[in-house]
Amino acid sequence: MSRSGRAASLSARLRGLACALVLLTGCSDRSERESSPAAPAPFVSAARQARPSEAGDLAQPESGPKLAYRHDLTLGLAPAQVAPHFAVARDRCLNEAASGCTLLQSSIREGAGATREPSAMVQVRLPHAGVAPYIAAVTAPLPGEAAGDVVLQDQSTRAEDLTRALADTGRRLSQLTDYRDRLTALAEKPDNRAEDLIRIAGELAQVQGQIEDAEGRRRGLDERVDTEIITVTFRATRAQAGAFAPVQEVWTRSGPILGESAASALRVVVVSLPWLPVVLLGLLLLRVLWRLRRRRQRPARMRIEP
Repeated sequence: MSRSGRAASLSARLRGLACALVLLTGCSDRSERESSPAAPAPFVSAARQARPSEAGDLAQPESGPKLAYRHDLTLGLAPAQVAPHFAVARDRCLNEAASGCTLLQSSIREGAGATREPSAMVQVRLPHAGVAPYIAAVTAPLPGEAAGDVVLQDQSTRAEDLTRALADTGRRLSQLTDYRDRLTALAEKPDNRAEDLIRIAGELAQVQGQIEDAEGRRRGLDERVDTEIITVTFRATRAQAGAFAPVQEVWTRSGPILGESAASALRVVVVSLPWLPVVLLGLLLLRVLWRLRRRRQRPARMRIEP
């Protein structure tokens, strides 16, 4: 074989080896991707999962169930970080009021030394699209904190089915509206007497009040269906480890434990006071009966006559 033939054969072998290496690398990458654990999915609104639509809208379909969602979250934090996280959760809703966030309730309790840990709570109402961003913001660590400093201790979602309530309210509103229209048509008759007009006007006023009440109830139900309520509770946690961790925890809470024990003892004394005369009377009666029994069992002494 000539030199040029050997070079061509060597070049073909090298190209084949390169292709094989490329295929092996691709297979290896694919197997690594398949075997690697998937990252945990971020929090997604229950309304988004339960009611997907083609246009990406989160509104519930007309034929589907009308559900009102509530989310409860409990976050464990260092005692000094409860107040900053509470401020972030509260101010985020206040600053984004234009986007539909409504602050329903907020409270904070400061700690009192080692006997009382700080805690806080924020409750907001959000549209479906704002639930996931808000929860991601309140559960994220603040600047200077590590990822493990914010611990999601508990998370739950509840849904209340308002389908029947909305249907009943709509049916009631339709009936009242039809009744009002008939009363209006009756009042427009030319042969009505003054007494009839007064009676119809009073009935119209009563029906109009019932219609306004039903419309208010329907607006409230629609708001509950179109939004979700989020309650975030912030609790202080103290990381303790080691064999003497229970001893340290009891020593830290020695004041409240002593107070609870003293209260229990005082409660027993107070509860026992009304029964003390009864117990003393019973003991006295038992003593008298015991003496009588001993006196009866004692043999009579015989007199010795001189």
